[in-house]
Amino acid sequence: MFRTVLRRELLHNLYSLRFLISLALVIAVFAAGAVSFVRSHAANLEKYRETRGQYLENMRALAGQSATELAVQRQTYILRPRSNGFMAEAKEKYLPNGIVYSAWNVFSFQNRSGSANPFLKRFDELSWTFVAALIMSFIALLFTFDAVSGEKESKTLALSLANPVSRGVLLGGKLASAVLSVTAIVLAGVLTSLLIIVVLGPEGVSAALAGEVLGYLAVTGLLAGTFAAFGLLASVVARGSNISLLLALSFWLVFAVVIPNSSTFVAKGLYPIDSTETVQKNVTAVFADLSKNAPPGSWMMNSGNPFLPQHELRANLQMKRLRAEKGIRDAYYQTMFRQFERTRLVTAVSPVSLFEYLTEAVAGGGYLRFRKAWEDMHVYQEQFLSFFKALDAADKDSPHWFNPNENVSTTRKPVAFEKVPQFEERPMTFAVRVGPTLKYLLINIFVLSAVYFLAFILFVRYDVR
Repeated sequence: MFRTVLRRELLHNLYSLRFLISLALVIAVFAAGAVSFVRSHAANLEKYRETRGQYLENMRALAGQSATELAVQRQTYILRPRSNGFMAEAKEKYLPNGIVYSAWNVFSFQNRSGSANPFLKRFDELSWTFVAALIMSFIALLFTFDAVSGEKESKTLALSLANPVSRGVLLGGKLASAVLSVTAIVLAGVLTSLLIIVVLGPEGVSAALAGEVLGYLAVTGLLAGTFAAFGLLASVVARGSNISLLLALSFWLVFAVVIPNSSTFVAKGLYPIDSTETVQKNVTAVFADLSKNAPPGSWMMNSGNPFLPQHELRANLQMKRLRAEKGIRDAYYQTMFRQFERTRLVTAVSPVSLFEYLTEAVAGGGYLRFRKAWEDMHVYQEQFLSFFKALDAADKDSPHWFNPNENVSTTRKPVAFEKVPQFEERPMTFAVRVGPTLKYLLINIFVLSAVYFLAFILFVRYDVR
């Protein structure tokens, strides 16, 4: 009986004007997004290659001067533009894409967009995620907002229930048909987008993309199911299709527009943290205290003889400053990460927010990608430091007084650049992608189940007359 209901509802959707209009709109938007991505990605990739070349040349020049120069100079590693950014841009234009480090520390992160004119920055790309989050969620509501109230007005609801079909089967068939209809529309858009990217894209399509596309379709189906359930809820709450349409639009505005864009308000209101100015004042105060209590001569400098005692005093003071600042800033960064993650949990009441977090994991981008690169850079920095200390230990002309900011009291011999360990961002594995976002998947399933269950309870008591 469920198959019969599903077939009837699905055919009703597929032959409706709303389906044809939605299909044409989505294909056009997906195509426009693909063309836009191909053009912007080619420019971003060229800019990245230029920046990467400069970064390597700078390191090569420092290695030619001395190993210490290479160790103490701060470098900025820039993350490569993702080739699957057309799937989920993941707000990466707002996230840090540059990590500042030396052999002694991972200092900070920064956002280097490379935009020539900041007034022309685009706020949202026509990525698959953006299209599904705003357009497909709305289309899912269109397929269900009048699924009950509309049939009641046309006098077909009572006729349907006069047949040997339960209300649960009827409601479930309407939900499933809406999800399948939306998925068919998305699939058409995805295939159109992929075709354009294969033909015009500078990097082609990777083998891993097939799994990412399947994952994207799965979470899109979950998004469609959640908003279809909201549409059914609106349809059984209202007695007329006009009222149910208003309710459905209200649901869409709250869960697709208001909540996803309230993260800054939530973060500041529920999880406030210190400002960067406060952190800098704390660092400055610690520096002043260390200088005040340092042994006399700690700030003296004489580059002529690296074995002079004041160089050891100066190196010890610089190390104390580094460790103190590192402790303050690392604690602040962890506070920032916790604020961001807790804010995400609050905004996860929105199916659109959940969808964005899930597609971020599917595409291996956004915040998850940055956190992995940030943690991997800390591992690399320790390896880089061990490499430098080994070079210094092998130099008999070095006093071996480690100064993280200056090149006076450690080895002054050059090092072959080819021997220097290099940091390379590693792609996110399946385990890394799925693990942190499992909670979002469970939350989404819970929201879908709760909304559908409420709609079912109300439909059981619904007066079809």
